Parts: sequence; structure tokens; C-alpha cells
Amino acid sequence: MLLLLFAACAPPLLPDVLGDPVVDARVDVADVPLATGDVLLEGPDHVLEPGDDRMTCLFGTWTGGDVGLHAVRTWQSAGGHHFQLLGTTVPELDAPDGTVVDCTGEGGSFSMGDLTPLIIAEQATVDGVPSALGAGLPAGMAVELEADQRYVLQSHYINYGEDAIRVRDLAVLSTVTTDAVVTWAAPLVLSRQDFSLPPGEASTTSFECALDQEWTLHSLFGHMHEWGSAFAVERYEGDVPTPFYAVDEWDPAYRDQPVVSAWEDGAMVLPAGTRLRTTCDWFNDTEAALVFPHEMCVAIGLVYPQKGTVICNGDAR
Repeated sequence: MLLLLFAACAPPLLPDVLGDPVVDARVDVADVPLATGDVLLEGPDHVLEPGDDRMTCLFGTWTGGDVGLHAVRTWQSAGGHHFQLLGTTVPELDAPDGTVVDCTGEGGSFSMGDLTPLIIAEQATVDGVPSALGAGLPAGMAVELEADQRYVLQSHYINYGEDAIRVRDLAVLSTVTTDAVVTWAAPLVLSRQDFSLPPGEASTTSFECALDQEWTLHSLFGHMHEWGSAFAVERYEGDVPTPFYAVDEWDPAYRDQPVVSAWEDGAMVLPAGTRLRTTCDWFNDTEAALVFPHEMCVAIGLVYPQKGTVICNGDAR
């Protein structure tokens, strides 16, 4: 998923090699174009056995000083599902730089929760046709990336082949100096965590967040897990709802590859006092109630002008 929170205990390291034979499928640095101001980050280097469906997370610290983050482009080999740059508040004492952890599930040494997202990556593949996940930022716009920001590089792969594969993804951060930023943008996170989904039933929850200042929305996507069935966000000015983001049939793949809506510069102005209502529908086909963080109801957008992430844990409606 796009938001992970790790517990205070140090995560277990993954073994370097899990079996033979191993096919080297690591992305070659020569395949990744770099421009002035770009910074190359290497994702976790690990081996997946045939049939493995795994998310792997690598901890790091940004050492490039205060900059504007204009874009993130990520590259994966065949079988890659997503590769994302995420912010984390886990201190280096608990997860030193270079720590690699299997973050596929929700048990063990970490728990799922809200983190500060950084920016939606634009994803490409080395094998196959590149596909854009992020919308990209206009010229002069950037997200603040502060010195010593801790981050997680999260890689998801499914090994459909008959041999073990060794993978290592690459991310390119396009940065600009802070004095070159004309407009600062920042994540807007709308979330509800106090739900419980009864087993064997369909469930719906809605919650509202009121904006205390005017922002313009650049992009937005919804986040649920595999029990989701539909997702929507409406805006209210007064009592009149205006739908502007909807996924009528939720696919479990959207957990990691979200449906992103983006608007032209200045097209989606949200005046102060605007209420955003998020609605999540699920069907719990398990034998136990589902609660956060095993299932989620989160909308993540990018707003401007804004410096610093805006988080609203909304009230049920």
C-alpha cells in the first residue's frame, strides 16, 4: 500500500539469497535517464522465489538538504507491481539506513497506519510499455523535501516465473532549489479509522472534512484494500454535493496502483469552508470483523499553495 507505519522494534533483515537458480532481473542504471538536479535512489536488492507475492521496504534518510521535489520516476523489471517513495517518522535508531524488511503483511514487527506521503511516483517498466502512475507537477511547482527526512522505498513484485529472480528497482528524484519554487504543494490526507466491518456483510462508511483555508487541488486518489467495492469523494459548498472523484467498481489492484484524477492548473479550487465527504463501500467475505489497518478508507490529494502535509481524520456521517 501507499501508507505504512512501522513499530518501534527493529524489523528483521531479509536474507540475501533464498534459492537457486537465481535470474538477475535488477534494473540497470544505464536504462534510467538522468537530468540536471536528478538524484538516483536504489530500492531493496532481494531475491523472490517462484510464486512469491511480496512487498519489500528499505529505510533511508534524505541527505540532500532542503529542496523542492518536483517529480519521482520509478523503474521496475517485469513482474513489478509498484515502487513508491514514502515518508516515515520511524527514527534511525529503530531502523537504520539500509534496513530492509518484508512489509507484505500486517503482522510481525510492523503495523499499518498513516504516514506522511511525499508525492505520487510516475512508474515506468524496463520490459514492456511504460505506464504513468503519477500526474506530474507543473513547471515551478514542487513539494518540500526537508533535510534529514526519513523515507521508505517500497517495492512490490509477483514472480510468475519458474526460477527465483533477483530484483532491485531504481527511483529518480527530480529536485530544484528552494528559491526556484514558485508554488509549493503538499499532500492532503482524508482518513477515517474508527470503523468495523461485520463478517459476511456489505458495509458503507462516510466521513467529512471541512477545509479551513482555500486550496487548489492538483490530483487525488482513493485507497482501500481488497475488500473494497466502491469509493467516492464529493465536495459540498453549502448543502449542494458535487461528485468529483469516483471508482464505481473497486479492483483489489487499486490498493497499490490507484486510480488518480488530476486537474489542470487552477481548475479545481476548493474555497475555505468547503466540506469534502469521502464514502467507502466494502464487502467483508471473511469470518471476522475487519478494522483499521487491515482495511482502510483514505483519500490522498495534492493541494497548493501549501507547505506541509494536511491531515484530516474525519467525522462519520
